[in-house]
Amino acid sequence: MRAPSPTPKPLALLLWVAWVALWAGSPAQAQPSPGYRFNGQKAPQVQTNPAASQLQAQLRSLKADLEARSRSTNLQQAIEAALLNNPELATAYASIQGSQWNLIAVRRSWYPTLNASSTTLPSQTYRTENNSGPTTYNTPTFTNTTSASVAVTMGWTFFDPSRGPAINAAGESLRQQQLLFDVSARNLVLTVQQTYFQLQEQSQLISAYNEILLNTDRLVTLTEAQFNSGLVSIAEVEQIRAQQYSNLSTLIVTYRQLLDTAALLAQAMALPPGGLVLPAEPLNRVGSWSEPLPATIAQALRLREEIQASLAAAASASWSASSLFNTYWPKFSLGASGTFANDNATSGLPGISVTTSNTSFNWNGGIGVGFSWKLFDGGINAAQAQASISQAVQLQNNAASQRLNVTREVEQAYSAYLTSQMGLQSTSAQATAARQAVIAVQERFNVGVDTMTSVVQTLSQAINAASAYTSALRTYNDAVARLYRSSARWPEGTQAPLQQRSTSLKQQ
Repeated sequence: MRAPSPTPKPLALLLWVAWVALWAGSPAQAQPSPGYRFNGQKAPQVQTNPAASQLQAQLRSLKADLEARSRSTNLQQAIEAALLNNPELATAYASIQGSQWNLIAVRRSWYPTLNASSTTLPSQTYRTENNSGPTTYNTPTFTNTTSASVAVTMGWTFFDPSRGPAINAAGESLRQQQLLFDVSARNLVLTVQQTYFQLQEQSQLISAYNEILLNTDRLVTLTEAQFNSGLVSIAEVEQIRAQQYSNLSTLIVTYRQLLDTAALLAQAMALPPGGLVLPAEPLNRVGSWSEPLPATIAQALRLREEIQASLAAAASASWSASSLFNTYWPKFSLGASGTFANDNATSGLPGISVTTSNTSFNWNGGIGVGFSWKLFDGGINAAQAQASISQAVQLQNNAASQRLNVTREVEQAYSAYLTSQMGLQSTSAQATAARQAVIAVQERFNVGVDTMTSVVQTLSQAINAASAYTSALRTYNDAVARLYRSSARWPEGTQAPLQQRSTSLKQQ
């Protein structure tokens, strides 16, 4: 985004208007007095309602707690914190690593295989020999036999037509995940920008509403004193009181919105539990967009990762279909095997040293070329291949839909950019008109021509003008941010922290 452009100050004008309206010229005869009498009877008096003061004290306590829990940050710092800490990017990068290992696994299917196994079979045999002579007796003998063998087998399928398409499918799947990682990063940046702009808007509105409420409080006090002096009616007192509570309600709602938005930004920045964020910068115009609409749409259609990811997924499904079809072609392999055997036999009399021991060694080995051909599997792989083809067609149609979505997003963002510029001019003029209206109505009220109703209405218009201007300014900033996002252009200062995060995730 380009450097911020100068911003008009209608909010400051409105605050000055409110001060002028409430203090610039109340009637000279409206000086409060201790009370007055009518036909010898003391007129009714009004007392200040403490509810407004209590609510304002609670809001001050809420503000103090919010400031104690919050950290002040600018937009660039918020974006960097989100890119460096948000776990959504770690989740997306884990998908990339999973696809990388899947590609490695498919490539390693080209490697030969080597298997080894060993067996050991001990056995023992007892027998009795009959000896004849002067004395006939039986001689027990035993035989221990141990047979050990080691077999080694190596195989290498050097021709498999299904292997190449499977590698290509895994490669396209990896490219899809890499593109989706960029999508996650872009979405995160846009979320931080829009949330930060909302936070600026609400913070600035709270400052404006507080000033207007302060001046309204003073007008309430003055009007109550005027009633007690017999100068105004109770209707005028209640009208300004109603405006006071309306201002309070508006301020309370804005505080709630501020807390919600601060929590959203803290979530995007991955702050510790309980931490919140407040903007360090006032709401000003951020950047501009100089590209015409056709060039912006062309760039978006060329660079948007969502379109490229759908096309990569379609290519992966197409390659998977080719791999399944190719399983019906023959495969050629090279195999080798060898066996080493050792037989050891000992015999003798129980409890007496061994009388005989025999050991023999044998080695057998061979090498050859193998051939296999799956002629028919019931059509299972063919059906699965057709399913992959259908999936590829679906993903290609998804890419076409993405192109339409991207075009719509650019159109909407560009339209919002153009109309928000006009909205800034309109709301600035609205603020000027509100200022003039407040001054005119106050002067007419001072001379007894207008009523409190007109004063209250112009104060409400001043508040609405402040809200309309900040909303138009936030809409302008949102439109610029959405143009960067929809056209696949990285805002300034985002690529360095994103590269840093990718490097740290790679090393984990």
